[in-house]
Amino acid sequence: MQKPFIIAAFAAAAMFAALAPATAKPGGVGWQGAQTVTIPTGTGDQFLHYSCPPKMVVTNGAAFAVNQQTVADGFVMTGAGPRLDESPTDYTQWAWNFEWPAGGAAAGSQIVVDVECRKGAP
Repeated sequence: MQKPFIIAAFAAAAMFAALAPATAKPGGVGWQGAQTVTIPTGTGDQFLHYSCPPKMVVTNGAAFAVNQQTVADGFVMTGAGPRLDESPTDYTQWAWNFEWPAGGAAAGSQIVVDVECRKGAP
């Protein structure tokens, strides 16, 4: 019974980060703005990514938050970071991998993502 508590605590911390005030308007330096993704019912794994505007790179990382349905489903974040699936690694995008090992996402599951960007090369 400890695992759901840990997931819920992590999700709450991530939600606070994602909903923090933006340091800049979308399309500029700073947080780009929260985007909500509704996960199709029964999804076993989900890959999400968020791009910075042109000539910008991810700075300190990114944030995500989940709703109660997602937490109740027992989701697990299995990875987060720059796009390692690109060659060379793409530092202009941040990616997350989520899984629902206990049978898939329930109806109404949502994940909110945001990324912080800065000008320059990686």
